[in-house]
Amino acid sequence: MKKLIVVAILVGVGGWLAYAKVLRPAPKRACAHLRELCNDRSDDDKSCDDFFDAIRNNSGTADADKTAQCVLDAKTCPEAIGCTAGGAVKLGAGAAKSFLDGFQKSMK
Repeated sequence: MKKLIVVAILVGVGGWLAYAKVLRPAPKRACAHLRELCNDRSDDDKSCDDFFDAIRNNSGTADADKTAQCVLDAKTCPEAIGCTAGGAVKLGAGAAKSFLDGFQKSMK
């Protein structure tokens, strides 16, 4: 019986680690890594999730994933913030392109 409990605990811990480190989407892991690097103890992930959703909606999934991977690879807080700044530039560029596409359509 004790062996069964130990096995159940190990499977539970292993499952949680697999989700947290591998299976969870890259933007969610990036938000957690950013909080860890910058010593942010808040549990508010909303603004970080919204940031990656905005990149995904305006620039595409590839840009959002590339920004998330940059944050995941960062070793320091300033490096991770630099990655998010690059993502913000992509977000702005995507929004500007959409604006110009709409402007061009209306001028035809």
